[in-house]
Amino acid sequence: MGSTGRRPTVSVVVPCYRYGRYVTQTVQSVLRNEHVDIDVLVIDDASPDDSWSVVEALPRLDPRIRVVRHEQNRGLIATANEGLQQAEGDYVVLLSADDALAPCWLDRGIDLLERTPAASFALGPVRVFEGDLLPTVRKLRDVKSVVYPGRDWLAMSCRRGVTNARSPEVIVRNTAQRAAGGYNPNVPYSSDMEMWLRLASIGDVVEVSGPWAAFYRVHGQNMSQEPSRHWTGQLQSDSTAFDEWRKSAGESVPGIDELMATARRALARTALRWAPQAFLQDTEGFEELCEFALEKDRTWAAPEVEKLRRFYHRGLTTGLRDSALPLTMKAVRARRSVPQLRARVTSYLTPLNHRLGPLPDRLSRVAARAREVAKSKVAGQ
Repeated sequence: MGSTGRRPTVSVVVPCYRYGRYVTQTVQSVLRNEHVDIDVLVIDDASPDDSWSVVEALPRLDPRIRVVRHEQNRGLIATANEGLQQAEGDYVVLLSADDALAPCWLDRGIDLLERTPAASFALGPVRVFEGDLLPTVRKLRDVKSVVYPGRDWLAMSCRRGVTNARSPEVIVRNTAQRAAGGYNPNVPYSSDMEMWLRLASIGDVVEVSGPWAAFYRVHGQNMSQEPSRHWTGQLQSDSTAFDEWRKSAGESVPGIDELMATARRALARTALRWAPQAFLQDTEGFEELCEFALEKDRTWAAPEVEKLRRFYHRGLTTGLRDSALPLTMKAVRARRSVPQLRARVTSYLTPLNHRLGPLPDRLSRVAARAREVAKSKVAGQ
């Protein structure tokens, strides 16, 4: 990695609140990197359960681990910012205590950042999973990367109305992190998204494909799931992230007002794309989405909302919706359960893979054994 002989350093900040059952696994995943110098800071945010007893014992696993305990709960954003202020590495990673890094992701990602000095951060593929054991990793394809100028990455994010980064997979250059500042408490549910927008405003972005970079654990306590209680909850949170980014960026990003208009239209499009599904489940949710779209981009949304309302407010349409509502709700629940079911199947297969190896490896061993048997039979004839 690099030609100077100096090993890059990375500070990994791990806020922990009631995640004692996961945090050891999270920290161990960080230590599975060989070509960077690692400093891990775990901050227990006054967990009311036994999490601190687990966190307190972590430095005995490895001298590179430091731990801090809050006497009073300060919340995720304040805890994250405290850790970032203490980060002294060339690079910094903010890793929730219920997520984990994939093997050697820091080695790969930081190697690419070392060769891309204009980049603010790098991100790679994320595996969503459920359960206590991490998914088994096998190399599916070669590592490839694309470097996007920051303005281009911002434009892509605005066209989508959301960034394509979750959080555990992001490695940030610490000089860029200090220039961008800490996480914004005005965006409690999309503060990471607002951060990526800020970082892309001051540098390029390296997107890496290939093996998994990180694992994002799905469970009932995920903070990111909370705004989804209402149809417009996540959309409004993402909209606030764009608004706060606009305030912080000022005029430093060329054409920022055009980018904001693009983002607002993307959010409006997403709202109206969700509206038919909302109508089948909740008339109030349908109207919320229509009003959200009008608020974000009235010029584009007004004729589209009029068509939707004209169609869905017909007596016949409403009657059919009410008649089919029980079946619709069953279909919706089944659809929502698919990601969790997929993750749950992974959690069932993971222990087997840990014991016997991934399925392709097992099949290869079976095939090799079959060839040996066939050879021995031929030799014996």
